[in-house]
Amino acid sequence: MEYMNRTNKLNNRKETILFFIISLLFFVTITAFDPFISSYAKELGFDSVVIGSIIGISGIVALLTRLPLGVLSDMMHKRRLFIQVGLLVTIVLWTLAFFIPNATTLYLGKISDGLTGSTWVIYNVMFASYYGVKEAAKAVAILSVASPIGSILGTTTGALVANSYGYRYSFLVAVAAAILALILTCFTKDLSVKDIKVKYDKKILVEQVTDKKIWIISALATVALMVTIATRDTFTPLVATDLGANPLMIGMLANTHLVIYGVAAALCGGFFYKKIGLVKTAFIGAALQGVIVIAIPYAQSLSMLFLLQAFQGFGYGLIFTVVTSWAVENIPEIKQSTRLGLFQSLYSGGMFLGPVLIGILIEMFSRTTGFLIIGILSIVSTILIRGTVKPAADEVYPFEEMMMERK
Repeated sequence: MEYMNRTNKLNNRKETILFFIISLLFFVTITAFDPFISSYAKELGFDSVVIGSIIGISGIVALLTRLPLGVLSDMMHKRRLFIQVGLLVTIVLWTLAFFIPNATTLYLGKISDGLTGSTWVIYNVMFASYYGVKEAAKAVAILSVASPIGSILGTTTGALVANSYGYRYSFLVAVAAAILALILTCFTKDLSVKDIKVKYDKKILVEQVTDKKIWIISALATVALMVTIATRDTFTPLVATDLGANPLMIGMLANTHLVIYGVAAALCGGFFYKKIGLVKTAFIGAALQGVIVIAIPYAQSLSMLFLLQAFQGFGYGLIFTVVTSWAVENIPEIKQSTRLGLFQSLYSGGMFLGPVLIGILIEMFSRTTGFLIIGILSIVSTILIRGTVKPAADEVYPFEEMMMERK
């Protein structure tokens, strides 16, 4: 019996390592080209509105698909198939964008980015199945590390390739990562299909959709994300290009945001939550991100732009970590994918609204005006945090009381 338990633990450990590698490749797949899309589109002669809509289309796709995927995941308990389909879509459409570079194929590529990105809900649920119900939270925490590491790997590799061969060759980095991930999924086991004792109830969907808290929290996440996608992933690279940055430096600029974002997220639970609480942490994050975004167009050098990017990443790390904490805390397992799918679907609107809005503002007025309005939106969101979130936050995430109980 002991031998069998030891063997099962060893097999599960191999599964978790393999699946973690697949998750890293997933983030390489959806980030390898991100810092260079706007610069490449500008090279092709597209205006700011088109560039913004190309970047933002993945947000619309995610908005429409994340919740259905979360619900289907809870209902069908088939995880691996969803993951494989997402990777296959990326392989086909980004290969097409590489060989036939035009606005249509770039739109299709970003559509595939939205579809593939939507399967991240499934990755979390499938990875948790290797740990079991009691250690599901630990599994999600471990898998969350794949996001910054995989994103840095993706943007760095994409930057090196783009710098050597051209912007569109970063598409092939994404395709290669997706092919390797697809092959590796064939060696994984979908353990989540087994031992499902509770059937999915459609009332769960109604319950989550009618929960006012998730809508308020998602609105905050939407603003935080729309500011980040509009700047870091869309028009900040163009500011960098004007200051003389090459593709490698543009990639490093994106990595600066990612690294500092990760640092801020790591400090939330162990420092900010304990010292000032979630509401004040979110308030500082939203305000800081807004102020920095307003300053970005005025950067006189690349070193100043890197510094501003770092501060923006820190602000984003604070606000987005808090809203994610509020969204998933104290939710039963059978409802997790649905709630997370709804949360991610709602805030995905920011992935579309941010780039499109700033693109329109830049085309109508100026780049400085576009950054100004986007930054003001982030600052204004602090009113929502102070005015409406605090009562919900105290119910959903009574962090201070929990710390007192542990002491």
